[in-house]
Amino acid sequence: MTETTIVPDQVPRSVGAAVEAVLRARGQVCAVKRLLRRSHVPMVMVDARRRYVEANRPARLAFRLSLNEIRTLAIDDLTPRHLDRHLEQTWTRLLDTGCVVGRHQVAGRDGSWLDIVYRSVADVIPGLHLIAFAPADWPEHELDPVEVGHLDASASLTRRELELLTLAAEGRSGPELAQELMLSPATVNTHFKNIHKKLKVRTRAAAVAQALRLGLID
Repeated sequence: MTETTIVPDQVPRSVGAAVEAVLRARGQVCAVKRLLRRSHVPMVMVDARRRYVEANRPARLAFRLSLNEIRTLAIDDLTPRHLDRHLEQTWTRLLDTGCVVGRHQVAGRDGSWLDIVYRSVADVIPGLHLIAFAPADWPEHELDPVEVGHLDASASLTRRELELLTLAAEGRSGPELAQELMLSPATVNTHFKNIHKKLKVRTRAAAVAQALRLGLID
């Protein structure tokens, strides 16, 4: 949530569509959580203290954190200190108006950062607020749902490729994948190049999102 102001049509349409789907189920706890869990768009829910309560797999992959790790944090913990004032202003605006769009920098615990665009809606479940987002530099087409029929027949993934995608969806980094599966980093990268080709995507996060949409992984 930076000084930069953006208008709703600058937020990827897939992010907006994901939020609208949740809004149609507003107040229905099970339905909202089901939509969040199944969405290919990164989404989180935070409580009144700005603490993370839920985060779907695309969000966990973007943050490179497990769900348990995310639940120990608040938005403040992943916000660069120079943006504290803007965070407070944006949070106040969300509670006052019920909906906010904008840009935000997520500070990784390893010193990295991620520039995102987001749409937030207050009280999708009483006391819980939704944030749907996408990396600011992601092409729109990588967030769009893709029909199974549009994929080449060669898109069937091997057992190892599915295993890598499943672990990546749980937030494992490249080095962690290599260590856990006793593979070299180069082999992991080769597997993901093959996955990207089969699923017609360009990034690891998009591959995970695509696999979730197609039901290839849970």
